Amino acid sequence: MAVIKIKVYVSELDNVLSLFNKIQVQRSEIGTPFTDAKFITAGLLTPPILLGTVGGPYNLLQGKLFQIKVNGGSTQSITFTSVNPITVSEAAKEFNLTIVGAIMSDNGEGKPKITGSLLGTAGTLEIMGGAAASILGFILGQKDTGKDLNIDLLTGVDSYTYDDQSGEASYWYRTRYYDSISGAFSSWSDWIQGTAGSAIPVDNLIIGKLKLADIDGMALVGAKVAIVNVFNPLIVEGFFISGRQKEIETNAMGEAEITLIKGSTIDVILSGTSIIRRIVVPSSGTLFDLMDPNLVQDDPFQIQVPDLPAAPRST
Repeated sequence: MAVIKIKVYVSELDNVLSLFNKIQVQRSEIGTPFTDAKFITAGLLTPPILLGTVGGPYNLLQGKLFQIKVNGGSTQSITFTSVNPITVSEAAKEFNLTIVGAIMSDNGEGKPKITGSLLGTAGTLEIMGGAAASILGFILGQKDTGKDLNIDLLTGVDSYTYDDQSGEASYWYRTRYYDSISGAFSSWSDWIQGTAGSAIPVDNLIIGKLKLADIDGMALVGAKVAIVNVFNPLIVEGFFISGRQKEIETNAMGEAEITLIKGSTIDVILSGTSIIRRIVVPSSGTLFDLMDPNLVQDDPFQIQVPDLPAAPRST
């Protein structure tokens, strides 16, 4: 289980805000054909919930093992000791005295219900095995994740970051706009995979952004920008910064961004042009312009000029 970051860019922001006020997120754990798509955001923060399908009392539960994983931790186990037949309430009492981070109760129909203690995607439940699980109507591998709040759309903000607290690098995500008052919603975005959260604490990170336009004034879409580590010795929180290069691409608004380590030295290279600039990433703040002329000395954009040898002169 890992923190997976999803970035959402809102093009034509004013148009979107005139119709919607939220962003919804769905997750697929299997990928193509995405038949397991499930909402992981909602109007309210919710905990994970697992429902058993078999009602009590249970004549075979005594002495049987039940195993569950809560919030991505180690597997927890309980062996029921009450004398058969065991009611749902009795089973729940034993469960709640042993299992940490989850509560079993009657779902109102005489069947067991397990509710996690954490709200949002940080809260997870998964049935790991045991004969007691099947007796209670749970299935091996049955799992659920809590839901985070839908993302608020904000005036003047066209870039959003969402963290799935219980994701995996193999999971896929899609988003759509939603109006919480009218219930209207847009079509879904394409499916994408997120990126794993940083090993470096957020206090040592800063977002570098840039905006590119074509010579006719239109947003430069799909432009590639290489960010190259200069390999000045840099150790942050015990990590030696040794990655070589990252590439970003401008969106429909001609904008791109990347998270960088404060104080690092990098080259910013605009692919397909002669523009290359070496900068030191700011050591303070949360956001900066990768093309800010004040970040370098002398020629602020270090336009590369080929060093061609002169031809021999003859008469």
